[in-house]
Parts: sequence; C-alpha cells; structure tokens
Amino acid sequence: MKIINEKGKLFGLINVIDLIVLVILALLISGGVKRVRNAKPEMVSEPKKTLVTVEVSEVRKPTIDGLVVGDPLYHYDKGTYFGEIVDVKVDSYKEPVEGDGKWILADVPEKYVATLTVEADGIETNDAIIVGGEQTRIGHQFRLKNKRVAVFGTILGVEIE
Repeated sequence: MKIINEKGKLFGLINVIDLIVLVILALLISGGVKRVRNAKPEMVSEPKKTLVTVEVSEVRKPTIDGLVVGDPLYHYDKGTYFGEIVDVKVDSYKEPVEGDGKWILADVPEKYVATLTVEADGIETNDAIIVGGEQTRIGHQFRLKNKRVAVFGTILGVEIE
C-alpha cells in the first residue's frame, strides 16, 4: 500500500494539501486559545487624586500671567481634561554663559520658568499612571492649553495620594 496514491490522497483518505491546511488551522486555533487563557486582565483602579508637577520653561511674561491658580488645563491635541492648576512658582530663565574662562548660569531678560502643580484624576495601572487619557511619566513632554495659553510642559513629578 502506497502512502500517497495516484490521486494525491494520503492513505487513500485525504488530500495532502487539505491535510496541511487543517494542521495549520488547528495550530492557529490552539495558539489563540492558549493566548486568551494566559492573558491577564489589566487591573484598572478607580481614579485617585494625583499631583503632577509640570515645568514650562523659556516663556514670556504674558504666558506666565495666563497660568492662573484654579484654571483647568487640557491636552492640546485631544482636548481631554488634564487637571486643575493648584500652584504656580515662577523663576527667571537661566542659560550657561562663558565669562573669564568659567561657565556661569546667567538670567535671560524677559524669559521665565514656571513650575506648575496640577491636581488631576490619575489611574494607576500595571504599566503607567494615566492622567487625562494619556500615560504620564517623569520626563514626558505634553502640549497643554487652557482658555488663556498654550504651552509645552515637561513632567517633573507624579504623586498619587
């Protein structure tokens, strides 16, 4: 008895190409079932009060005047709510300047750095802290806006209370 007969059937029962297709389908289905069984659901907790520290640097005085305590902030691109400004600290912007063979930080006229403390609703997941629908990590830069200003801000700190 031949393994493959003249019609291309394996042991006279099934076509070789049909068998290969069935084996591939069985492997795909079993792999999918295994993947679904091993998938762990993302643990999403309730939103918690989160304090986010944002630095807005190298801005002019009108921008500083537009950052008012109590105003809301939104993500610039999506328009989703980021949080409410609870504190604003303003310092002069400094750049390194060489003088007498030494580098010093000198104030730049009419440029400022604002450090904002923003109170937001944050959701802590296994991977990140989500504020305003965006993963928020130290070092990330966001473009934020409100009715007065639109600025680039760098996240300096995230604290969940």
